[in-house]
Amino acid sequence: MRKKITEKIVVLKALQGNKEAFGYIFDKYSKKIYRFILFKVSNHELAEDLTSQVFLKVWEHILDKNKIKNLQAFIYQVARNIVIDHYRSKEKEELPLIYEESDKLINTNFSSEEFFSKKFENDTLIKIINKLKGSYREVIVLKYIEELSISEIAEILEKSKVNVRVLLHRALKEIKKLIS
Repeated sequence: MRKKITEKIVVLKALQGNKEAFGYIFDKYSKKIYRFILFKVSNHELAEDLTSQVFLKVWEHILDKNKIKNLQAFIYQVARNIVIDHYRSKEKEELPLIYEESDKLINTNFSSEEFFSKKFENDTLIKIINKLKGSYREVIVLKYIEELSISEIAEILEKSKVNVRVLLHRALKEIKKLIS
């Protein structure tokens, strides 16, 4: 509750043109967004560029005095859309989520699902996640690496909570198949 109130105050200050408030937003979300994008593009420089574009778009949105209902979900939506636009411009169909240097970015203290409680090595985890189809990878990354709730993921992906749960269930089922 306190987090949401703090974010609303920061957004209101940013809407008034307060650059320090936007700095707070950038500091809080830039590493998460960079990591999220890096899982999708597999290139550090490109991930940095796209992350910059995300915060530029967020800043422009704020300067236009547009309301933001959920700041975190909004920023992830912008990041997701920028990555999609990037791949559309490259005329690629599938968004690759191959990442080579995982040990700095992945928290191995995952939640309760069977797959994550086995505490695989980061490289093994990445290889298994990379074998999933795009929608499954995305929901796994958002849930277990970014540690977002089902409702936050639903808002980011613009899907219902039920749909996100189904995707998550199917992704975990697919992971179990890949492990055995």
